[in-house]
Amino acid sequence: MKRETKKSLNREDKHLWKRVADTVTPSSETRGKQLEREMEKLMQSSTHSDSSFNQHQTFRSNPIIAPVVPEPYRPPVPKVVKSHPIEERTLKRLAKGRQQIDSRIDLHGMTQDRARFALLDFLQMAQRSNHRMVLVITGKGNEGRGVLRQQVPTWFNLPEFSPYVNGIKQAHLSHGGDGALYVRVRKSEHPKR
Repeated sequence: MKRETKKSLNREDKHLWKRVADTVTPSSETRGKQLEREMEKLMQSSTHSDSSFNQHQTFRSNPIIAPVVPEPYRPPVPKVVKSHPIEERTLKRLAKGRQQIDSRIDLHGMTQDRARFALLDFLQMAQRSNHRMVLVITGKGNEGRGVLRQQVPTWFNLPEFSPYVNGIKQAHLSHGGDGALYVRVRKSEHPKR
């Protein structure tokens, strides 16, 4: 078994060791002084002098490799597609029952996170089913200050909802009034075969 000989530190190694040592706090003052003396001794015992340091050669023979920090996963961001308002004629037909609401979702009692995921899932299924007009019931909340009532319209402006929503409008009283929204579902970019 071959024993490794003790190598002396070059300038780059010394600098790196000093930076690491400066970040450490000793557990006691005596141990701290002892470590300082050892560090000084280590720095002086190096056979390489700073004047004979050749940066290019040292880098090739002793590269310092920075740790690779992986980037966090970022799912692809869907493109934002422009939404169009629902026409007055369509609203009147919906209010009078002349135009059918293809499906509906009731978000009452859900937390914001749960409601957001449920709504997105609902819109994706509606689009796959070729539904054009859906009703989203948010509820009015206490004294008309419902959290979902306020949040749901803002969610439709987010990139993940954009591919599914082509227009929104407050529902007629017969469908829930302030506590509901008509949502026109965008046609799928990938039609069924």
